[in-house]
Amino acid sequence: MKKTIVLAFMAMAMVAVPATAQTRKDKKAAEKAQWEQEQKFAAEEAALRHQIRMDSIANAKRVAEEQAAAAAAKAKAEADAKAAQEVEVSEPCEEYYSTKDLIRGRGVAESPIQQVAMAQARVLAVEEFAAQVQTTVQSVATNNMAALSGEDGMEVKVLFNNKTKNIVDQTTGFRIVCRKTTTSMKNGTKIYRHYMVVELDMETILKPLYDEIQKDEATKLELTLDEFSEEFEKHFPIN
Repeated sequence: MKKTIVLAFMAMAMVAVPATAQTRKDKKAAEKAQWEQEQKFAAEEAALRHQIRMDSIANAKRVAEEQAAAAAAKAKAEADAKAAQEVEVSEPCEEYYSTKDLIRGRGVAESPIQQVAMAQARVLAVEEFAAQVQTTVQSVATNNMAALSGEDGMEVKVLFNNKTKNIVDQTTGFRIVCRKTTTSMKNGTKIYRHYMVVELDMETILKPLYDEIQKDEATKLELTLDEFSEEFEKHFPIN
């Protein structure tokens, strides 16, 4: 009886040992599977968080770029609008103009050589001076000479212009009342831009001009010097 009981206990022990071992193995496998699952979930969560962070950075960058583009577009629009507005631009010496007592001529010239720019500006200033005198003389002659409206009128006008030019060319005593020089770069070369205004009293030019006109029958006027001066002043363009 005792042996039977022992044998039974031994049989039970033999059965129980493998069962316990199997249970422990399954538990460890389950724990391992759970750990691996937790690691997988942690990795997926980390990847998701990383993606969210990257998306956030990309979105912030896109918003910043859009704001920068909008600011640049606004600045350009404001600059274009400002450029489209009328802007008063003044040049050196332009405030000097002819009056009823003074004849003034203005010249502007450019050159990479400063002295050349100055010389050319003076030539142009005297030419403008002469042009004003020529225009006025023709106006006076037109009102006092029937020949200017006839077939030979153009020839007579040319004579008046030639006489005027000769007198201006011979005239001395021009005063320089304004001169300014500015510089700029063009194609890597420094350019001088010179402004000059010359003037002469009207009465200084009128007598020699009148005498020259009266020398030739083709241009002779039925006017005294005083009458010629009065007519000249009446027709002279004053700004």
